[in-house]
Amino acid sequence: MGYLGYYFAWMAVSYLIREPRLLVGLLVLWFLRGLLPPPGAIFGALGRAGRLREQVRVNRANITARRDLATIYLSLLRPRRAIPLLEEGLALAPDDAELMYLHGVALHRAGRHDEALARLLAAIDKDARLRHGHPYFVAGETLLALKRWDDAADAFERYLDFNSSDVAAHTLLSRAYAGGNDAAAARKWLLAGIATWHGLPGAMKRRQFGAYLRAQWARITVLKDVGAMVAALLLLGLVLGGARAAYPLVAKLWQPDADEQMFEKLQKSAALCGTVQTGDFAGAYDVLPELPEDNPTSAGLPQRMDPALKLQVQQTMAAEYVDFRIEKDRIVAGRDLIQEYCLTRVIERTPRSLHAEAVLRFRPGVTSPTGEAEPGADGLALEARGEGDHAGLPPQLIDARAAALFDIRLDRGAEATRFRFALVDKPLTATALTLHRRP
Repeated sequence: MGYLGYYFAWMAVSYLIREPRLLVGLLVLWFLRGLLPPPGAIFGALGRAGRLREQVRVNRANITARRDLATIYLSLLRPRRAIPLLEEGLALAPDDAELMYLHGVALHRAGRHDEALARLLAAIDKDARLRHGHPYFVAGETLLALKRWDDAADAFERYLDFNSSDVAAHTLLSRAYAGGNDAAAARKWLLAGIATWHGLPGAMKRRQFGAYLRAQWARITVLKDVGAMVAALLLLGLVLGGARAAYPLVAKLWQPDADEQMFEKLQKSAALCGTVQTGDFAGAYDVLPELPEDNPTSAGLPQRMDPALKLQVQQTMAAEYVDFRIEKDRIVAGRDLIQEYCLTRVIERTPRSLHAEAVLRFRPGVTSPTGEAEPGADGLALEARGEGDHAGLPPQLIDARAAALFDIRLDRGAEATRFRFALVDKPLTATALTLHRRP
């Protein structure tokens, strides 16, 4: 699985916090893969490292425990922790070719290339076939770091005698020849590595796909191949274009369902009904709906509303808010069918205003049978969920969608109080109610 574990974990985090922009971090992880140990190495170390440390502490002559613990540190990309363990092991077994090789690897990864080269050459002298010639590979990397191009090329060629299908070795050999200004040999070995990858079985292709990509990159950076540069730019354009086209779809998958999210919020708010006080706004009121002075015509031009028509519309709207009263924790209006704004959360409160969230519910009025106005277990009126004896009510009033979360605002003026309301996350409507307190 390799580094795919990091990518899956990052995608899971991005999905859980509903932030699709974090997917850009996948590119960062890809660039940092050389600095991060594989997830498998981390989990493997969790189980073994503690036991091996204890064995090293208890038995100072335990060479195997030191070697295995050093190998774990190398797999975790912590070569400096491995060096003292390997030095202790070599003090106990100075002729052990495996320890020499591992010591050379640790020194090379720690940046101590001259010391690493001496250890690797000693390991090769002891056993040139150790790990199928891998000491030659590490020696070649060390010589590249020291810019000893000819010696590096010789080391990689010797390694390829053992592992002719290693694409990474072909690429590094090409870089060695390029460093020695032998462009023809550099091209030959790099293209040979790419051709080798194409001839591998499927499983080996997947295992060396990263090496294949690095070989293609070397066509640009080492060979300065114009065709490879053009192909890379076209591929980059396709990837960026595809990412731009796919991002809205991915972002939609990452976002929670708006209706489901709002319903969950509504249920939570319904449980808080009655926990917020209206304060000194409580009382009975006469209602006069406010209307905009101008109405748009079919041509889109404003038209002054006729005063008589305006009064008629206001009276019709006022009938919906008969018996308007503000109770200690809710705003109630209606007679045959009561609409109720039950306060759930204060957004802002001042001596002359109240801005809050409220759950809107409908329930039967005083002419309905007793007991049917009781809310259900979810805090919504039975009639709002389509239950009870009021199946004759309009569907929009008995459907669960009729119970909604509203943003309400009360503003007290010198002579009247203004009541505005709108669905949560929507602007407060321009249509409002003017309230006159009854004596």
